[in-house]
Parts: sequence; C-alpha cells; structure tokens
Amino acid sequence: MKNDASHTKMHRRMVLRGAGGLMLGLPLLDAFMPRGAAAQAAVRSPFVIIVVNDNGVVQAGVTLDGNSEPEKFWPSAVGPLTTASLLADKATRTMGELSDYADQLLVVRGVNLPYSSTGCSHSAADAQLLTSAKMSGSSTNCLSTGLSVDTAIAKAKNPPGRDPLVLHGGMFSPGGTGFDIPGYVSYVAPNQPRAYIDSPYKAYQLITGVVGTSAGGDDAATQAKQQQAARSRGINDLLRPQIQALLARTDLSTSDRTRLDQHLTAIRDIEGTIATTTFTVPDDEIAAMKQIDPKPYDQASYEQRIKLNMRLMAFSAAADYSRVAVLKIGDRIDDHVFTMNGQSFKFHDATHRAINNALELHHSCDRLFANYFKYMLDLLASYTTPTGPLLEQGVTIWTNQCATGAHSFSNVPWILAGGANGFLKRGQFVQVGTGEMPGGKQDGKGGDASVSGVNKMLNTLLTAAGVTKSDGSPTDDFGEASLPKGYFPELLAAT
Repeated sequence: MKNDASHTKMHRRMVLRGAGGLMLGLPLLDAFMPRGAAAQAAVRSPFVIIVVNDNGVVQAGVTLDGNSEPEKFWPSAVGPLTTASLLADKATRTMGELSDYADQLLVVRGVNLPYSSTGCSHSAADAQLLTSAKMSGSSTNCLSTGLSVDTAIAKAKNPPGRDPLVLHGGMFSPGGTGFDIPGYVSYVAPNQPRAYIDSPYKAYQLITGVVGTSAGGDDAATQAKQQQAARSRGINDLLRPQIQALLARTDLSTSDRTRLDQHLTAIRDIEGTIATTTFTVPDDEIAAMKQIDPKPYDQASYEQRIKLNMRLMAFSAAADYSRVAVLKIGDRIDDHVFTMNGQSFKFHDATHRAINNALELHHSCDRLFANYFKYMLDLLASYTTPTGPLLEQGVTIWTNQCATGAHSFSNVPWILAGGANGFLKRGQFVQVGTGEMPGGKQDGKGGDASVSGVNKMLNTLLTAAGVTKSDGSPTDDFGEASLPKGYFPELLAAT
C-alpha cells in the first residue's frame, strides 16, 4: 500500500483526531482491512449489550401475600417464535411487544440466581445477576464477592485499559445511604462495584474522546475556552477537513460510504438529542463539562435518559468503542413515579401489589420496558457493516434483577437478540432446567443452580463474546467456584 495522503494504512479502530484531543471513532470499513481481506469474512468479536431492569415482571407465580398470579410475560409456547405467534400473544403477554424481532429473539426461561437474599432481596439480586458470586455484607450494603461478566469481556476484548461502558438511569448517586442507593450490577473486582456513568453527555464525551489533553498542557479551564466555539459547531464540523479527505479515498466502497454517512448522522443525532434534553450544552465550555451532573437523577428526564443511554450503547458498538455495555434502569429498586391510565403510582409499589390495579399497572410497566428494548434493537438494526446489520453481530440482552415483584430468584427473564455472529440460536423460546416456579412465598429465595444457575448463562455469553478457555473450548467456570460448571448448549446454534 502506498504511503501517501490518500493511501495511509489504517487500523479498524482508527479515529480522526483534532486539536485539543478531540477525536471521532470510525466504524469498521472495508478499506481499512488488509489487502485480500475483502474476500474473507470481516469478523470482529461479537459485542454484548445488557439492559437490566428492577422489580421483576408479571409472570405465573405467587405474591408476597401467597396469592397466585397469572402468566402475563412469556410467549405462550416453547419452541419457534414467529411474528404471528408473538402478535397473537400481544393482547395478554409482554413478549408480544417484540413481535417485529421474532426471528432475532432467543427467549430463555428457567435461569435462576443461586444464592438467597442476605437481607434486601433487590440488593442481593443485583450482586449476583452478572457475577454469579456469593455476597458479602447484608441488607442494602450487600456486595458481590466476584467480578462481573462485563468486566471479564472488557479485559479480554477491549483495548488495554478500556473499561466496559456502564450506564445508569435512576434516582440515586453513588454514596447513598439506607435504601437510597444505586444498586450495582457491574463489579471491577470482588467487593468493588463499578461506578456508573450517570450523565449521557459524559458517556458521549468518553466514546468520542471530545475532551482530551491539549498539546500545550493547558489547564482544564483554558482548554475549555479554546474548544468552546469548536464544540458548539459539533464534532463533525470540527473534523470536516479530515472527513473530506477520508471520503476522497478512491478505495472506499459504496458500502463504506453508506456506513460513514450513517456514523456521521448518528453523531449529529446524539448531539442534537443531548442539546434538547435537560442535559443542555451551555455556551461556556466549563459549564458544558459540568453538565455531567446538573440534575442527572431528575425524574423528569427518567424515560428520556433511558433512550439516550441506549442510543449511546448502540453508538459504542457501531464505533467499536467497547465490546460490552451495561445499562441499569432504576436503583436498588425502581421507585420511579409513572402515570398510566390516569393513575400516578410508584413502580415498586405496584410490583408489591400495594396499590389499586397493581397487577395491571405492573404489566403496563413491563410492556413499556419491552418497547424500550425494541428501541434499542431498532437502533442496532439501523447500522450496517461489511457482514450485515450490526444487530446480528452481537447479542443484546434484556434481563431483570428478580423474576417477580415477590422477589423470586427463579425464572429470572433473559431475552436475547442478535445471535452473536450466528453463535446463538434465534427465533426460539427455550426452557432451561425444569421451569418449575417453586410454590409459596418467594422472598429472595435462590433457585436450583445445579440445573440452570445464572453462572451457566454468563458462561454462555462469555463464549459467545469470544472469551473461551485457553484450549478454545467454551467457558464453563465463571462465577462462584463451588457452583456446578457448565453453559447452556441448548442455546447454541446448530453447527
């Protein structure tokens, strides 16, 4: 390859970098691949995106008062999923909301958290969900004694030192006390929860590298003033000469140009959306940097922040910023006040059936969150890559800290989409384990980990992300060492 301005060798993680450290991550392009690679599969490690809700869902089981409840979440029949079958369920079951993606879904029922609550079932569930580890402490101070699956994927698949993208849409900041705490699912190491990125704008800056260290070593205030005018124009405008030079390359394919256009448009969309939310970019650059936390827990922006964070996770995957991202919606519990059918209520109160019409209100919330997940899938499906839609090249997950509002740890929902480059089944509703919901009050009781513990789900996800054992065999030993090893072969696509 010639060493001139139009044929400079590029790496697929290349960024366009401007003055003051501002940079733009680029998508995977055919022109960035070594010669001869166009005839091969342009495969990168599948990304993993995990969305975690609180408070459980409305599925067959019992309430805290011991009353039986109907099935209102899962598809009506185990086996193949079709648009028609999910549409037929839509009137009564939450999964019907995802009918548009029937052929991309892997719906998994029967996954259990292995350990019983140590005081607060919500906190205990958070600590286990992505770690499958025992807990230390008690009540709301419960912590996991293991690292989380997102940390393991980031260590193996991200550039050295780059953390997973872990976002939060809740009410409480780190350092809260009593019951008013964020509720951590991501762990850097045993007993060390990862601090969430609470502001979408801060996450955007992190992904694009908008704030860097200037060559002159200016302090933050000086640097902010230098970049104020440029930032107001947007990252695309500031890097326009480099973008134009890139577009002038003769080795860019038609699909390359399409992906670049989508990528640059996505950046415009992100900047435009941020500018119209409560996370307004002020004129003064220092104030813009402080916008990380003007009111990041204001419940007026709760639903808007969920979508904004989902957009950033899709953007992160498209730009290859991180192979893994996590969004926690809610805190230790989700106590957001919704207004539905003319009734205002706290979500957590509805899940405990402490108000009128509680079951139907809880079910309405489940439907709302299913549609947020669909929004995430829509975003991923809108990106194309050399080997097809971005959605199909990773696995995007919707799960919950608990199975039901009664704190059951059996049959925790795991809804997967995308197949991870063909590694996982799609278009299927799969039952793992016995599928039996134990009778009686289920206040934080751990399920049968020997049959379908969450460690086996996490082992499956690690392997899907390309994190295998040293001999290339599937990962089977993530989580607490005393748990039965294994993964879920029934979730893998036929080879």
